[in-house]
Amino acid sequence: MRFDDIWIAGTGGTLGDLVPIENAIADGSYSAEVAQATGMVSVAQSTQAGPEMAVVAGRAAIKEAAENGVEIAPDTLHLHSHANYQGIDMWPVASWIAKELIGPKLEGQPTVISAASNGSLTSLELAANTLMAGQRDTALITIGDRFAAPVDRWYLSPGMVFGDGGAAAVVTRGSGLLQLRSLVSETDTALEGLSRGDEPFTAAPVGQPDMRKRTREFLAHGGLSLSDVRRRAGDGTASVVTRALAEAEVELDDVDWFITPFVGRSLFKDSFLRPLGFTPRNTLLETGLTIGHLGPADQIYALSHLVANDLLEPGAKVLLLGTAMGFTFSAAVLTAP
Repeated sequence: MRFDDIWIAGTGGTLGDLVPIENAIADGSYSAEVAQATGMVSVAQSTQAGPEMAVVAGRAAIKEAAENGVEIAPDTLHLHSHANYQGIDMWPVASWIAKELIGPKLEGQPTVISAASNGSLTSLELAANTLMAGQRDTALITIGDRFAAPVDRWYLSPGMVFGDGGAAAVVTRGSGLLQLRSLVSETDTALEGLSRGDEPFTAAPVGQPDMRKRTREFLAHGGLSLSDVRRRAGDGTASVVTRALAEAEVELDDVDWFITPFVGRSLFKDSFLRPLGFTPRNTLLETGLTIGHLGPADQIYALSHLVANDLLEPGAKVLLLGTAMGFTFSAAVLTAP
């Protein structure tokens, strides 16, 4: 969808301590051979829970938005996204974050967005559409995840290492740091089984998920081969990028920053560069190799990183790409004023 007056007025991001990958290799948590293939240098590891990091990032985004003349209010739409445990069972995490960031009384309902690793762009899409409909003047997006034991951050998903961090953005109309030009999403439900395998439904969690086992079980049924999966995933990536660029009236070769999920070097090339067949001008691949995959936070954390480090030239074009199990694909085009 094309957007003509949706802006990001403030961003925020926070990380755990950056722990060298050699530490995990030394204690046997991670293989030296896998580390060489992924290119991981370090990973963010935090003692804070995901919601606490979301609040830290949210305060930074709210402060930056205020400096740009945008204030949040009781009627601000609040969307919180996460992929992992939020520290307390059966707890309205979004309400606590909203209390900490917005206040004790809200004109609306804080909402959790469950979109796995595509939480940044899913939240941005919902916020943009709500603002375009005239139902809100501002939206606050927060994200926070900690991938601590019993989750195995090193092998939770092949080809990447999960890091701990939070991100936030204030979305508004009128003006801001970055203008959202377009955002499109697609879902290929034929690939949903990659993250389910043969596991039966149970009455309660049964422990650490083995995502690699689920993928093997899915492929063993013979409905789709690994090459089929790679082809369909590549097609989904190419489709949302093509549509988002067309909606924004931007050419791929004109993109200044190509921002993808923070995955390992091999996955970056195979999942994002190969389907598009181009060499991006600038990426945050190397940044991702120092912090790990932040679950849903990658894209909004990336925007915060670009803004905080003054990496956006006037008129710069940013292409954000999001993918997640399910299997979902999203792409967004933003420009610096």
